[in-house]
Amino acid sequence: MPELPEIETVKLQLQQVLPGQVLSDYTVLGTKVLQGDIGILKGKSVKEVKRAGKVLLINFGQDLSLGFHFKMTGQLIYDDGKKRIVGGHPTEDFVNKSPSSHTRIIFKFSNPPSRKASEGRGGTLYFNDQRMFGWVALNPKFIDKLGPEPFDIDLKEFVKRIGKTKRPIKIAIMDQEIISGVGNIYACDALWESRIYPRLPSNQLTSNQLSILLEKIKLVLREGIKYGGATASDAKYMDLHGLGGHYQEHFRVYDRTGLPCLRCKTPIEKIVLGGRGTYFCPVCQ
Repeated sequence: MPELPEIETVKLQLQQVLPGQVLSDYTVLGTKVLQGDIGILKGKSVKEVKRAGKVLLINFGQDLSLGFHFKMTGQLIYDDGKKRIVGGHPTEDFVNKSPSSHTRIIFKFSNPPSRKASEGRGGTLYFNDQRMFGWVALNPKFIDKLGPEPFDIDLKEFVKRIGKTKRPIKIAIMDQEIISGVGNIYACDALWESRIYPRLPSNQLTSNQLSILLEKIKLVLREGIKYGGATASDAKYMDLHGLGGHYQEHFRVYDRTGLPCLRCKTPIEKIVLGGRGTYFCPVCQ
């Protein structure tokens, strides 16, 4: 599932092309992924592109936002004939012709008459989702439940939120109502950086441990953004023509089962925690 760095990466790219463009038309090919009547957005111009946790938001002003949650296999592809922007779960759809059999909604954007002809005629945004677990929503209520962003929360609030639960610390920091944006990849790597065992009950961590953990969460997320997010392991052998992220080249423990720990050389182990593969060093953590 795309996490904060992956969504931040596509947000930054779309922010360069969408503001000022008008949603001229749309086609819904998969009603299962759609929440709300997005017809109200037709004819309105994009003000900005934002992110809330793992949710991408296209803001049309007047308290109108179009939210995208990628879940496991969702992706966005923007194509204006000259420029191609991709984000989300990496598949061959990133480079193949759109729409594909995985396309669920197509958004057509056009530039207003006031824009110069040299700025193009607008572009098309495709929301693809193989398994249809993701969603597209008008003014999604989901974001109202999100906890603070890792870059915004202070240590006192972080300690307060984590200390309320006995759940394993890895599960706690992936709870989007406690802190938003942290998923499996960055949780595993942040815990390794902090030398904390993923199964350790959250309320047993000291303030010092939580202080270190919060800083390491920020560290790996910033690094993820720097490298354009991570390309999923099932896309390792796919020729994405440079469109995928590169954080996977800097994994600490995630997806490194059996490989030597980067600190002590002990083989990395994998357990299942909360239904997710969890990677750690049995010595360092």
